[in-house]
Amino acid sequence: MPATKKLRRDELKAFDLAAAGHDGVLSDESGQLVIKPCTHREVAFYETASLHPEFAAWMPTFYGTLSLNDPNETAAEKESDAPRDKPVHDRHTSIVLQNLTAGFVKPCVLDVKLGAQLWDELAPLEKRKRLDAVSDATTSRALGMRVAGMRVWKGEEKDGYQVYDKFYGRTFTAENVIETLKEYLSAPIEDAERKVLAERFTKKAEEIKKVLEGQESRMYSASMLFVYEGDSDALKAALEEEKTRKPKTEEELDEEESGDEEEDIKKAEELKLIDFAHADWTPGLGADENVLQGVRSMERLWKELA
Repeated sequence: MPATKKLRRDELKAFDLAAAGHDGVLSDESGQLVIKPCTHREVAFYETASLHPEFAAWMPTFYGTLSLNDPNETAAEKESDAPRDKPVHDRHTSIVLQNLTAGFVKPCVLDVKLGAQLWDELAPLEKRKRLDAVSDATTSRALGMRVAGMRVWKGEEKDGYQVYDKFYGRTFTAENVIETLKEYLSAPIEDAERKVLAERFTKKAEEIKKVLEGQESRMYSASMLFVYEGDSDALKAALEEEKTRKPKTEEELDEEESGDEEEDIKKAEELKLIDFAHADWTPGLGADENVLQGVRSMERLWKELA
C-alpha cells in the first residue's frame, strides 16, 4: 500500500468487519485501508509515534488523513491545520490506517477495551460518572479489560458470522470472562490450531506488556485488537507457508517501507493496539499502569487457555 495512494470519497465503501467502535468507518476498494473519523489528538499521537519505534510496532500503519468535506477531493496525507486540543471527532477529517483484517479469508475479530479508568482529563463530570459505572459493573474495574465486541466466523452452514456487540462483554465477571475467549476461538478450526493461536496471543500480549512497561504514555479507552483466520483451509495454508518463508533481506524491507512492493502473505493471526482518540505521550509520568492492568490480564487469560 503505497503511502502516496490517492483516494476519492466516492471510491470508499462501508467497513463491515469492525468488532466494535464508532459509525462511519470506511474502507477503500482494495480493502487494504481503513478510514475512520478521528480527533486531532489521535492524529498527533500517530504522527509522533515514530519517536517511539518499539511502541509504534504494535500500532496499525498510519497513512495520514483524508478530508471528506468535498466528494471530489483527494486524500491529503499531511498534517491538519486545525487546532490540536479539540477533543471531539472532526466531521470532515478521517484517519487512514492499515486494515488489520486484510489478508485474511474469514477474519475473526476481538476488540478488548483496556483500563479500569476509561475517561481522560478532558471528560466532563457526567461522562466520568457514566464510564465509572460501566467499569464498576464489568470486568474493567477488576481486570482492567472488557470485551467490547467480537465477530466470529461460524461456517457457511451456520449463516456465516456471529456478531457480539458491546453488551455481550458486559455480562461476564472476572471469574468467567475466559469463556469469551473460548467463544472467540469457536470458528470451525482444529483444537490444535486453537492452542497455537492462544499460545501466539499469549506471547504477543507479553511483548506488548514489556514495551508498555518501558514507555511513558497515557491511553484512555484504547483497545487490543485480535484477529485470526477463521477459515480452516486458509489457516492451515498460512501456518504451512510460515514454515517455508525466508527472512526478508534489508533491501526487501526497505522496499516494503517505501510502499514500492506489495506482497500477498497469508496470515494466521494479528494483534495491535488501536483507538488513540484519548492518548498522549507523557514524559516524566512513568508507565501507564491503567492500561497495563488490562494487558497483563489478557496475557494471563490467553496463557490459561493455551
